[in-house]
Amino acid sequence: MTGEPRVFSDAPSWNGMRTAAIGCFSFEDAASGAATLSSICKTLRDEGYEAVVGPMDGSTWGTYRLPIWSDGSPAFLMEPNGSIDDFEAYKRAGFEVAELHASASAKPGSRGFSNAVPDLRIESWNGQRSEDLLSSAHSLVMDGFRKTPFFTPVPEALFIQRYAPLLAKADPRFILRAIDDDGAVQGLTLAFPDPIRRGAVVLKTYVGAIPGAGRVMADRVHERAGDLGYREVVHALMRSGIASEAQSRKFDGVAFRHYALMGLRL
Repeated sequence: MTGEPRVFSDAPSWNGMRTAAIGCFSFEDAASGAATLSSICKTLRDEGYEAVVGPMDGSTWGTYRLPIWSDGSPAFLMEPNGSIDDFEAYKRAGFEVAELHASASAKPGSRGFSNAVPDLRIESWNGQRSEDLLSSAHSLVMDGFRKTPFFTPVPEALFIQRYAPLLAKADPRFILRAIDDDGAVQGLTLAFPDPIRRGAVVLKTYVGAIPGAGRVMADRVHERAGDLGYREVVHALMRSGIASEAQSRKFDGVAFRHYALMGLRL
């Protein structure tokens, strides 16, 4: 590939430091990639930046992360891509792993968590008025992920723009909301049958405002995947050390890909 990766000057801060981001880019080889990265870092250091992360197209709402280990199984829709040379280039340029992520595969079928939270009703989306669904989910997602490192809150309009294409291709039976006795939305799950990794349902995003809501919705996704004849549920792009990774283990998830966001203190 020719050219150089784009640099984003207003990236989310890494540990409170003034941080830039190097955009997603596939290098021709590890040596030339490391040289390119080192040159970019020198320029950023001269400009007063304290840290740089990559690959990240501006924020976590853009494409970011690179694969660092795989069992060789097929990709899934919206999965980060890259080569082993990209990871090696970052390492040679002095970068370390700033954040680890994983995707796992689990067999379909309920694990018995569907009634783990009393008085919580799970509803499937009716397939209509996707903007209304996303509008109601915006604050729930912003609150649910606000303490996650590198997460940047976005306006409702951008949130809708980001997820509307996914809903346009989704099976409404896998788009779930958790409703409490007062009619308040306490959880949201976005899952979809994957057109690339055939036979898989991808559990992309789920968030719960009350303990256990996410697990109840995930159990419903696994149950529905089994009822509809899918062979696996992909637990997609889980950040290491947070609830989704622990939930995956409760569903016997087995990792098939690891990813990293790389970082360098300047």
